Amino acid sequence: MANIDCTLNAIKAAGFSGYTPPFGTKVTGSVTPRDAQNNVLMPFGFQRPKVVTETGTTTEIQANIVFEIVAGGIDLTLGDAAFTGCRVAVINSANTEATVKFAASPSVSIAARAHESVHFEWVNGTWTIVNDRSEFINMIDQALDLGDRAHQEIEKTLNQRIQSGIATITNRGVISGLTVIKSTTALRNISLDAGKFFMNGMPYVCPAYPNSALVPDNYSTDTQYCYAYIYFDDQDGVTKFACTPLGGSVPENGMPLYRFAVPAGNSYQNDPYLNSVTMTDVRRIEAAYPVKFDSTAYASVALPFNMLDAEYGVQLEVIDYKGGANPLMTIRVGSKAANGFNIYSESTLDVVRVRWTALKQQL
Repeated sequence: MANIDCTLNAIKAAGFSGYTPPFGTKVTGSVTPRDAQNNVLMPFGFQRPKVVTETGTTTEIQANIVFEIVAGGIDLTLGDAAFTGCRVAVINSANTEATVKFAASPSVSIAARAHESVHFEWVNGTWTIVNDRSEFINMIDQALDLGDRAHQEIEKTLNQRIQSGIATITNRGVISGLTVIKSTTALRNISLDAGKFFMNGMPYVCPAYPNSALVPDNYSTDTQYCYAYIYFDDQDGVTKFACTPLGGSVPENGMPLYRFAVPAGNSYQNDPYLNSVTMTDVRRIEAAYPVKFDSTAYASVALPFNMLDAEYGVQLEVIDYKGGANPLMTIRVGSKAANGFNIYSESTLDVVRVRWTALKQQL
């Protein structure tokens, strides 16, 4: 004997603190991929009939539903419904008669003739035969529409109304000096003037580095870019000067100073002193560090899914940072749009990792 699951327990909603749903199971953390799939597919599951191939009974019926009997001469026992007005349609596609029974009243049996259907409604604690098929079909359509709306709301909740992630705010800049110039004596070399900078939440002094970094040759057919940068070597506690490879990025422990546009075919043979290479100053200069910043350090967050609009809240939690304790540290959100926002750090701290949670609470 088959036991047919007619509950909505496959729905597992998450993140509704203090709320007990009328069906399904509320989980405290995030839903699993299987749970999310069940949430999405639940409305579609109730659009399709449950196929009955052998004598069986149902669990509590928690939504309007259709049963298709495909084997003749079998019994289908309906469990109780979860609410008054719940509708059930039994379609007998077999060539012989089947029987519908009620779990609440085992003595009641209804014949489901071959290639015909019979319809029921839950009223006063029992199943009642419904003769108006057009009304029943209309009710099923309304139920499917509500199921589709529920599916859309679940999608919005899982993907739009509650989103989270981690952002890192890098706060580095030049206090004075650190000008890069092209060498006139060494092939494709660049030099760095002495200066001061801040990184890791601390100020540092950087010595001059004459003819200490090399701008790579570009043998490609397109203009390529590289960066002159400084970095603080934690192992020996020394500031160093270098240039990235063409198309390369400044490492996490570095700070870019200048960008070089190297033309196609540019090399030491035709441009030994970088006359055709364009330099662009990309230094962030903060001469009043640490008293005042002319530009606030920030991280841009691109939301995985667009919010319904820009009227949403963002909760922030600082995970870690470099620079020691700073009671004046301020983290705030700004420039909110439906597709993202900025997180600003108004302090001297560097590599500030922030866990953010975006919430759209209005339904």
